[in-house]
Amino acid sequence: MRFIDEKSLERLGFKKLLNKVEPLSPYGKERLKKLKSYTRGEEDKLEKEFNKMEKFIQFAANERDLIRNVEIAIHKMKNIKKILTNALKGNILDDVDFFELKVQGILMQELNNYLKEFPSELAEYCLYDIEEIIKVLDPDNERIPTFYIYDSYSETLKEIRSRKRSVETKIFATKDVEQKSVLKDERLEILVQEEQEELKIREELTKTIFNYSERYLENIEKIADLDFLMAKVRFAEEYNGIRPVISEKLEIDAKGLVNIEVKEMLNAKGKTFTPIDIKLGSGVTVITGANMGGKSVALKTITENLLLFNCGFFVIADEAKFPIVDFIFFISDDMQDISKGLSTFGAEIVKLKEVDVFIERGNGFIVFDEFARGTNPKEGQKFVKALAEYLNAKDTISMITTHFDGVVNKDMNHYQVIGLKNVDFSRLKRKIEISTNSMSLIQDYMDFRLEKSETSEVPKDALNIAKLIGINERFANIILQEYSKED
Repeated sequence: MRFIDEKSLERLGFKKLLNKVEPLSPYGKERLKKLKSYTRGEEDKLEKEFNKMEKFIQFAANERDLIRNVEIAIHKMKNIKKILTNALKGNILDDVDFFELKVQGILMQELNNYLKEFPSELAEYCLYDIEEIIKVLDPDNERIPTFYIYDSYSETLKEIRSRKRSVETKIFATKDVEQKSVLKDERLEILVQEEQEELKIREELTKTIFNYSERYLENIEKIADLDFLMAKVRFAEEYNGIRPVISEKLEIDAKGLVNIEVKEMLNAKGKTFTPIDIKLGSGVTVITGANMGGKSVALKTITENLLLFNCGFFVIADEAKFPIVDFIFFISDDMQDISKGLSTFGAEIVKLKEVDVFIERGNGFIVFDEFARGTNPKEGQKFVKALAEYLNAKDTISMITTHFDGVVNKDMNHYQVIGLKNVDFSRLKRKIEISTNSMSLIQDYMDFRLEKSETSEVPKDALNIAKLIGINERFANIILQEYSKED
């Protein structure tokens, strides 16, 4: 899947959302950092991933102690891929390298003992046995997290070290300065012999590691896969994620979609997030409503969850059906490109040209949030209307938010933010008169749900909000005269 630019991901808050996914090992973190999406034709592969996540949740519910032990073992893992790469290149490893390999080898064997208790559906995470390499790095079978060039690696080394200890004992015991000097020279010669023999052993050990490096790397991939799977499961459990249905058609049908960032922000203020219900198909869907009515939040919520789905995550919703798409583009009205001397509208047109290339090549999901708001209203309305008609004829799911009238045709999907439609204005106005924060109070009464609409008109919530806040009576009369001219 192609995403049009990194800045759009940041505007959506998707990168911040992924920070809530917390793998335990450097391998799992690397997998998250290089997150890939599924592509069309990989529906079975994505289904398999969802099956594994669901099976893991069921299994973990009754095996909390076992899962905790697995997490502890994975959390202890360090990234040894560079060491293995050096071994594959024929670079002689040092004692620290052998120490890291030994410790991780022991951890892998310990982890594998736990993984053997996993159900058959998760058996692919079981590791390859590397007991032979542990024996090489732990010849005395101590099973402790230390490493040095053991005497047992070589009879020659054992003999050299024995002579070294004998000479060191004599050096310590003698009082004769000349004799002590002779012994020190002898010890120096022995140290050279010891270093030469240790180098030979390191060379042999490196060759042995070379033979097992691929097996180590295969285990690392399995650990990365499992760590990432568990991180996705913890994320789903933390934020009430659900398994989405994979649609074979180009459609989105979801109820109770949630934007985690906005929800947490509202909860911190003692407010609640209004979940999004939406049904989209090929062609264009236009969303209208007041500027403070939550249109942009709705777009971001839908796009964010579609991204999660396409990357193999459970989605934050009550129910959801999504398709795998070729691309996801999010073009918003805050994408001014100063570095290229482009206005907001100019930047939107540049992105539209890029989008057009992909529309002709595949099926995707495109969002235009308040397109052409950066130009004058008459031209802007014409551009949005033309864009809606153009996208409606394409085999791609497209969404446009706008505050312009006359954009929606009868054959277009149209949603409106309910806004203040069902509010008792007299009651709300009395509350505003005694309130110190009228805008916050209006927000509390705003209904952010989306509802299907059969009309092409945009709700006149701006006028209602102005009346509620209270404006000059003469000014209000002029506005009403302008509205009556439209009617």
